[in-house]
Amino acid sequence: MEKKRVFVLFEDDTEILGNGQGHVMYRLYLPVLRYVELLKKYQIKSTFYVDIAHLLFLRNHAAIKDFGLQADLIEKSILYLLENDMEVQMHLHSQYVNATLENDRIKVTNKWNIGQLTEVEQKDLFHNAFECLESILQKSSKSRPLSSFKGGSWGLQPFKTLYTEFRKMGITIVFGPVKGLKVNSLGIDYCSLESNQHPYYCDVSDINKIGTEKELIVVPMTPTYLNWFDLTRYLIHLKFQGFLKKFDKQLDLGNEVAKIKFFNPLAGKDKLKMSLRPFQTHLKINAQPFWYLKKTFRRSYNAILKNEHEFKLIVVETHTKDFKNNFVDIERFFEFLTKEYPNIEYITSSQLFGQLEDGSLNPLLKK
Repeated sequence: MEKKRVFVLFEDDTEILGNGQGHVMYRLYLPVLRYVELLKKYQIKSTFYVDIAHLLFLRNHAAIKDFGLQADLIEKSILYLLENDMEVQMHLHSQYVNATLENDRIKVTNKWNIGQLTEVEQKDLFHNAFECLESILQKSSKSRPLSSFKGGSWGLQPFKTLYTEFRKMGITIVFGPVKGLKVNSLGIDYCSLESNQHPYYCDVSDINKIGTEKELIVVPMTPTYLNWFDLTRYLIHLKFQGFLKKFDKQLDLGNEVAKIKFFNPLAGKDKLKMSLRPFQTHLKINAQPFWYLKKTFRRSYNAILKNEHEFKLIVVETHTKDFKNNFVDIERFFEFLTKEYPNIEYITSSQLFGQLEDGSLNPLLKK
């Protein structure tokens, strides 16, 4: 019996570290070049959500050290992605709004959720970023219109201001909510998310709720989990990885940056549960080993295949900023997907919109 087709959407948060550390060359430009080679080798399409808030900051301080060069590298990365048939859409990290400089290094604010900005700040950031990214996309004949958005640090609450601005500017699809994620310091709470697997038209007043109007579509991040054995194995891996990273910081961060103390609003977001699934998370590729990628994908795939929705969608969040020493495991994962899942079809966010237009995808809607 032929298995049902499952659509897989790889979406990359194309950025440096959230606390403003890291160099564009090592955390963005070079990893993107290598990652695209792998994507093309395995005939995988991906949508890259480039952090334009960071780009705006760099351009506004282009005279500081090599900030102008780093801004140019982000633009070159965008054009490279387009020329290699990948898709580029908008990503924003609001901690760059009102960020300062310390020892000529970026010191971000603690407002990592765009919803924590004032209404005016949200509008200004979004429209300035929209204009900036559009101006870059117009330099390529292969670009597609801006139609989707990924919230930095999964932050999209409160949502009413963004909802209105997205509708004005043609943003139709929003990625980011993670079922069960709650970060008090950021005002993020997705515990009451009404759909944790399937896209839905959201309510204008609460992104957690399925709405009654066919306007803005929210795509939740695909859930997965680790059991106790996996968790123990992964913690050992992280310990070993942390030891190796001590010898891998000089070019990337530099001694001056390492001395700057940053507030991390996302600290403590991952919580353990006393159950057979102690660590519940979402599908992602950062610096995880092959076994982690394989197991978590398989669990999500099986759950998606069993749900009641005709349209089967898996979203895999990727972070090229963490790929530097992990490309061997990522390639093994891509090879695994190719061999084990012949019914998978890779799509971009624009192609997802196409599935909506032809009636294949029916987001949830309250009547």
